[in-house]
Amino acid sequence: MRIIPYKRGSAPGDLPHAKQADLDAMLAAYADLPKQLVGRASLLEIDNWYTGMDAGEHAVRLFDAREAIAFAALSKRRLFRGHFDYCNTHAYILVAQRYLPGQAGRFMFYTRRRDTGTSHMWATDMFAHQRPSHVPNNSKCQLDRPLLAALLKLDDRSPLREAIREFNCANTDSDDVPEHVEVVMVKSAFEWLFGINTSAQEFVEALVSRLSPVLGSGISEGPMSERWRKRWEKAQRPIEAWARDFCDVRGAAAHGERFSGRFVWRARSHLAFASILFPLAMKKQLADDSLLQLDDSDREQLLSVEQLLMTDPFSAEALSAMRVDSHPWSEILDQAYFNARANRMFRKVESSRE
Repeated sequence: MRIIPYKRGSAPGDLPHAKQADLDAMLAAYADLPKQLVGRASLLEIDNWYTGMDAGEHAVRLFDAREAIAFAALSKRRLFRGHFDYCNTHAYILVAQRYLPGQAGRFMFYTRRRDTGTSHMWATDMFAHQRPSHVPNNSKCQLDRPLLAALLKLDDRSPLREAIREFNCANTDSDDVPEHVEVVMVKSAFEWLFGINTSAQEFVEALVSRLSPVLGSGISEGPMSERWRKRWEKAQRPIEAWARDFCDVRGAAAHGERFSGRFVWRARSHLAFASILFPLAMKKQLADDSLLQLDDSDREQLLSVEQLLMTDPFSAEALSAMRVDSHPWSEILDQAYFNARANRMFRKVESSRE
C-alpha cells in the first residue's frame, strides 16, 4: 500500500498514469468550506494499481485498505483532550472516481436508494462535495503503523475485516447515526472479532478469557465500584460487569428500552470505553494469531483499562476537571504511556550495561 501526498497545483506532479492538471481538476469537486477547494489530500494505491489506472478489479482492496487506515488512526485516538489527538472515521473518506484525461472537471457519482440506486452527472464548476461539519479541519491523528501492517495481511474473508467495518461505522461522529445504533454496531464488531453469537454469556466468556492474561491482577476501585458490584453481583471483576452491562444496553437499544435506569454505565460511556477497549482487543487477537506483537504501550493500557470503568467520564466532576486541568481518563492513560516509556528506557539502560 502506498499513500501519496496531494497538494493542489504542485504535488505529486505528473505521474506515469495521471497528470497533475487532471488531479487538480478532479479534486475541484471537493471543498473544505464554501468556495474553498480541498488543497491537500492523499492518493491511495494498492498492489499493482497506480493512480490514473482503472480501479475496477482493485476497488475492493482499496476500500479494505481505507478501513484499515481509519481503524489504525482510531486506535491512536485520545479522548477528553480537547482538539488534540482526535479524529473520526469520516476523516478518512475514500472516493474512487473515474475521469477522462483532459476532461477531469466532469464527474459522476452514485447514490443508493431503497429499490436500487441512481447516478448523477455534474461539473466541478457547478457543484462541490463539502467536508462534513463533524469532520474537524485539524484532524492530525497518527496511524498505528504496526497495526496497519498487520491488518493489510488479513485474508480477504477474515471476520476481523467485518469487525473493523462495524467498529468504524460506529465511530463516524455523524448525527445521522443515532447513539443506540452505534451501540448495536459496536456489539456486532465484538461478535465478529471473537467469532461468537449475540449471547451475553458468550461475549463475557470470550472477552474475559482473551484479556484476563494481560489485564492487571488487582481489582480497580473508584466512584463506580459500588454500582457495578450491586448490579452485577456475580461479576468477578469490572471488565465482566462492563460486558454484562453493555449487552443489557445493547438489548435495550435494539428492543425499545433505551431509557431504562437499570444500567451501571450510560450508553455514551459504554461507547467511549469500547472505543478504547476494542482496538486493544483487536491487537490482542492479532498477537494471538502471530500477526502482531503487543508493544509496551499496548500492554500498559491493558493493565490499566479497567481503571477507566471506575469513573463516569461524562459526570459533571470529570468534565469540570477536563476544563481546568485533566480528565480522569486522560490521567490514567497518560500514566500508562509514561510507564511504557519508562519500560523502554529501562531496557535500553540494561542493554547498554551488558
